[in-house]
Amino acid sequence: MPEETGQKLFTRTSEVENLAPNPDNAYLGTWITPPAADQVVVIRGRAPRAVSGNHPGVWPRRHTDLRYFSMCTNLGGQVKPVVINRFTDAPASLGCRYDDDTRLDRHGYYTYVLGREQQRTAIEAVDDATFLPFSVSYPVAPHMVLLRNLLPVAGFPHATQNVPVDSTAETAATVMGPHYPLSKVCSLTSLTADGGRGCTV
Repeated sequence: MPEETGQKLFTRTSEVENLAPNPDNAYLGTWITPPAADQVVVIRGRAPRAVSGNHPGVWPRRHTDLRYFSMCTNLGGQVKPVVINRFTDAPASLGCRYDDDTRLDRHGYYTYVLGREQQRTAIEAVDDATFLPFSVSYPVAPHMVLLRNLLPVAGFPHATQNVPVDSTAETAATVMGPHYPLSKVCSLTSLTADGGRGCTV
């Protein structure tokens, strides 16, 4: 794998942790303002090994890093609600992607692409890209983007739970290593032109 480069934006802050206090979860978050209409935000990192499906089972389980992970887009406000875009002629588009509906490349890396609903078809045509929507109702509002880890196993050192609260993004990146989410703004054209290689994080 080539060395990953990109902006280090995600941190574990008191603001993030107070959104949904739970001893089993820990979050990294960052505020992202939707870019220009012809651009997208690409977030890339190595996915931890998680349990597939939602059936009960013995935990911890062998050959896994944690029980569950997700990436979500949320609007501002006191409770930071998850983005939900509603349509009269189509199912609602939710601003969360869980481990089971996150596409991975052959090296086990995810590529979340944050964009507008009208960009969705083009984004989902890119190999291994997973679309996450910005809000239709608030298209220029800052969005809080959250990476959640649930129940990491004791031997997995790169979980969000191991990042000190209110530390820097650089500290978070050091703790999480290749699992840290790096971000980059690029044009939709460069993303789709060669299967995403023109917009590598």
